[in-house]
Amino acid sequence: MFDLSKIGTAQSLASTENLLFYCMTFAVILLLMGVVGLYLGRDRTAERIRSMSASMSRDNAAPRLSKTDATDPKGWKKGLIPEDPSERAQIRFQLGKLGFERPDVVEVFFMIRLFLAMITPFLVFASIALSRAGLLPEVLADTINGTGTLRMMQIAAVGTAIGFYGPGFWLYSKIKKRQSSIRAAFPNALDLVQISVEAGLGFDAAITRVGHEISRASPEIAYEFLLLQLEIQAGRDREAALFDMADRMGIDEAKSFALVIVQSMQFGTSLTLALKTYAAEMREMREMNAQEMANKLPVKMSGVMSMLMLPALFLITLTPIIIRYTAIY
Repeated sequence: MFDLSKIGTAQSLASTENLLFYCMTFAVILLLMGVVGLYLGRDRTAERIRSMSASMSRDNAAPRLSKTDATDPKGWKKGLIPEDPSERAQIRFQLGKLGFERPDVVEVFFMIRLFLAMITPFLVFASIALSRAGLLPEVLADTINGTGTLRMMQIAAVGTAIGFYGPGFWLYSKIKKRQSSIRAAFPNALDLVQISVEAGLGFDAAITRVGHEISRASPEIAYEFLLLQLEIQAGRDREAALFDMADRMGIDEAKSFALVIVQSMQFGTSLTLALKTYAAEMREMREMNAQEMANKLPVKMSGVMSMLMLPALFLITLTPIIIRYTAIY
């Protein structure tokens, strides 16, 4: 006769092992989510502003403004990182807009993208191998075996595509978000610069004052203004520093602002009048953009309404015909 007590003990041990495995998996997932949330939740712009302010207040210690040139990829990295220096410079410039200014930032970016692209196939093949070796819990092994090899390969392919193109999409979305926040707060920052200049401050002092005052409302603009002032104090040409700031911001308003300041300083015109005129033009531009967005709404609403109303109209129109046709035949 079978010993039912042993069978019950074995089943209880198996259930306990499965429960421990699920608890450990859940704990690891929570730990990873916590680490990722802690890293992504940091306000990198505010941290850079605090570091810059601390460096400016330490016994006249000059902050580090020099940047080390990135080296060309060597060895197996040539197949991973673009060899074209202009392409690497463009990627580094885009990453620099988000505050990632390490010399090897392009290499780190492509390494992370390679890791994310390979992690899903690795997990899929590892789970298949472990399930066939009998090292996984019974429920999880049955799920993997019931999924099918073709479906697992599809999951691996989709995970590879998401891991490979995901960082690029993330970088693009972060840059667009930063540009939107800069575009929304730039007119207010320009008004503060205009008021500071009218109050008697010079352009450099006005930029510094506005950069400190606007740090909470718009840390992105504050960082750019403070970095501009630090570059000018370090001996860089003001025109080049202004246009580089405009390129980092990535909006047309900043480029026009840099052009207005440069032309005013070159031709000796009144900086206050130039800022006042450009502020008025920017307000008109904002009003025109708002009107443009309002004029686009009827077109967008008509498309949505047609997609929602046409099926109902077809149903109302064709239902009597279908009922009569079915009743006759």
